[in-house]
Amino acid sequence: MSEKQRKDNEALKIITILRLDAQRVFERIKYREPEYMQYFSAKRTREHFPEVFKHRYDDVTVRDLMNCGEEVIVGLDQFYAKVDDLKWYLMVTNDMPGTVNEHVRHTIRELEEAYELLQLYIRAELDSYRKEKSPEAEVSSMSENIPSDIEEFSLETNDEDFNLKDNDF
Repeated sequence: MSEKQRKDNEALKIITILRLDAQRVFERIKYREPEYMQYFSAKRTREHFPEVFKHRYDDVTVRDLMNCGEEVIVGLDQFYAKVDDLKWYLMVTNDMPGTVNEHVRHTIRELEEAYELLQLYIRAELDSYRKEKSPEAEVSSMSENIPSDIEEFSLETNDEDFNLKDNDF
């Protein structure tokens, strides 16, 4: 495996991990909102929020991010900044439950926009890696090197090619 292939594979893995991590944290925040907000309102406890907002982005190194394109890095920063803003708000707010619910729902809509933009950037970057590695790309690049004086080969056959005669055995 060449050095470029190794780096591309590493980049693909990192981008895929980041994509899945963003997806999971977004799903927890959006789809579990009724549960964690009801628990917050009823018990007035914040002990469950770290589990809701848990993600791997804090553990990503600058070296790992260097494998990502600029748009993906910006998208990650915008998305996770929104995640952290919401977590911070919920951990320190003294607002009444109705105000908290309104703020959370508004922030989830903003978070959804940031998430969709991040996913768009990630899909574009993953597609560019896949196009570089695709067999069609390899075949087309190989066909550019084929001399033009080579005859085309056809896989088409006619029935006479498969007719056996008694004396062929």
